[in-house]
Amino acid sequence: MKKFWILLSFSNFFIAALFGLLLRAAFVWEINWIVYRNILHAHSHLAMLGWVYMGIFALFCHHFIPTSTSRRYSRLFWVTQISVIGMMISFPLQGYAAVSISFATLHILASYVFCYRVWKDQQIAFPAVRKLVYCALVFLVLSTFGVWLLGPLAVTGGRNTALYQVAIQHYLHFQFHGWFTFAILAIFLNSLLGQRWEINNRVFSWFFYLFTSATVLSFGLVLFWAYGTPAFQWVNNLGILLQLASIGIFLTISRDGIRMYFNRSSYILNLIFRFGLLFLLSKIVIHSVSIFPEMADAATTLRPLMMGFVHLTVLGFVSSFLLGFISQTGHISADSNQFLMALILFLSGIVFTEVLLFSQGLSYWMQWGQLPYYHEMLFVFSAMLPLSILVIVFQVKNINAEITKMNTVKNTYN
Repeated sequence: MKKFWILLSFSNFFIAALFGLLLRAAFVWEINWIVYRNILHAHSHLAMLGWVYMGIFALFCHHFIPTSTSRRYSRLFWVTQISVIGMMISFPLQGYAAVSISFATLHILASYVFCYRVWKDQQIAFPAVRKLVYCALVFLVLSTFGVWLLGPLAVTGGRNTALYQVAIQHYLHFQFHGWFTFAILAIFLNSLLGQRWEINNRVFSWFFYLFTSATVLSFGLVLFWAYGTPAFQWVNNLGILLQLASIGIFLTISRDGIRMYFNRSSYILNLIFRFGLLFLLSKIVIHSVSIFPEMADAATTLRPLMMGFVHLTVLGFVSSFLLGFISQTGHISADSNQFLMALILFLSGIVFTEVLLFSQGLSYWMQWGQLPYYHEMLFVFSAMLPLSILVIVFQVKNINAEITKMNTVKNTYN
């Protein structure tokens, strides 16, 4: 895995975090020179497609793709990064318009090529990991079907219809719960199995099919929110029950492997992955609360709760694991004091903003109104994220110099 790929991915993450901080600032000060919705589009696209997608791209190539095919992935990486830069510039200036849509379309087409190449070129030693990778790629392609529907709906005057919102949520649902989640679990399971721990493949199949079914069925919550049909609520409830059963199976069969993994990892990596697992379980528990109609209605109508859940998934669960996986590749000096400081700042920013977002959402639900200094505190806690990411960017940038220095000291000592 090329260091520059990681540096670009973190740089995308840093800029996405700055856009997010600007959105927070817009509620604290009067900022007339921005269009809020345009910045929001830039922030979300850059976080999902510039950071998470590019990070998974690099890690998939590192773990699952032979080096003999690296050149074609290098070209594909740069095509994808160009589309990210295009969205980074065009969304703040014009929002959804010809230029930004063109770059977003380029990203989708590049992702199709990526899926095809990984499916064809992969050399995965473990059948269980291969299943998760294949399913992640299928969900990636499936998520884009909703995007293709947006254009025809907008042209035919359907922008204000429920179907238009369903198409957007279709994309987000199968990105978050499908592509992101299955990709992270694939890399994590590959790391567990790589330490000579064996999994019960028959029991794993139960987890895999239940978890995949749960991912599809839980889309019923979106349909229930859009159309109010009780049958969709029951479909979502079935998905939630299957999700709880499947994650219970996964934790049971992988318990020894996770314990072994933690025992062989450094303190800092232990901290990252424990937080990642905690955020994953929190994501599942919070999603499961939607089995109650009152909570399902609150989760789909109260903006702080929706924002909190999205950030819990992308920042808490996915980004924590990505940070841990990248640290294991040697492209970050994971045992340095600077990285520990950045990690504490990063995790603190996530935890504080999550507590504040969910507290505000529950306050609205209880009709208690807005928390005192809510936007000011949200801005301060959010500022921790770009600051911590910037420190990590410099860690990646300087890693070669540190390795050279360590080798020099080692050779001198010998």
